[in-house]
Amino acid sequence: MKNLARKKIVITGGAAGLGKEMAKLFAAEKADLALLDINAVQLNQTAAEISRSGVRVETYLCNVASKEEVESVCARINQEFGPVDVLVNNAGIVVGKSLVDCSYEDIKRTMDVNAIGVIWITKQFLPSMIKRNSGHIVNIASAAGMLAIPMLADYCASKFAVVGFNDALRMEMKKFGHTGVKTTCVCPSIINTGMFTGFDPPTLSPMLEPQYVAAQVVAGVKKEKTYVKLPFMVNTIPLFKFFPSGFVDWLGDVLGTSRCMDHFKGH
Repeated sequence: MKNLARKKIVITGGAAGLGKEMAKLFAAEKADLALLDINAVQLNQTAAEISRSGVRVETYLCNVASKEEVESVCARINQEFGPVDVLVNNAGIVVGKSLVDCSYEDIKRTMDVNAIGVIWITKQFLPSMIKRNSGHIVNIASAAGMLAIPMLADYCASKFAVVGFNDALRMEMKKFGHTGVKTTCVCPSIINTGMFTGFDPPTLSPMLEPQYVAAQVVAGVKKEKTYVKLPFMVNTIPLFKFFPSGFVDWLGDVLGTSRCMDHFKGH
């Protein structure tokens, strides 16, 4: 099992929600933290709270949708905080509209934050990990990156992209002999952070608490797990590919997947 003491861990979207809960648990493992977020007030509050545990906590304001901000902030982290041992790509947004009602700006921001930002931030830290043949990339995807949900077309597209990116990156590291660089893809059902207020969880897939998901992510990193899928039902999603789409759509009606966004409000 991987020892995280004194490891340097970067978490995007680290000021609140799942990011904050992961930061608290990594700090309990005596890891040093660099937290990125766009909310300066919450970022500073979280850093002050976690730093009481005696670990180093650095904060960086960063909009992960901005190529320039990502490059600038990651360069500072590499210089001031690095070399980075674990990168957790956690920042994400949801619009929660039908595709007809989504504007170009809605779609672009969803893809920029949830997918392109993940890839671009990873690219900033990956060369150092490859050089050392040591590091861990954690990508927070979603069960919606494995199974589509109506009213989340842009969100599903972004999370499917993260799952594909993670798998391709894992295979690249093996192909080129960088076996010390690990990846973990996290695919939880909806997490109770406020981002999905009004979401009605389908049968057999309850709303997850961020503390529970954070604990599973940290355990997954320590065990170098390839995937963390929560709850157990998410593990069965690949089986749906063996059935006709009509049956899968019918099952979605039965389980409530097709209706879970009907009363969505979000933050």
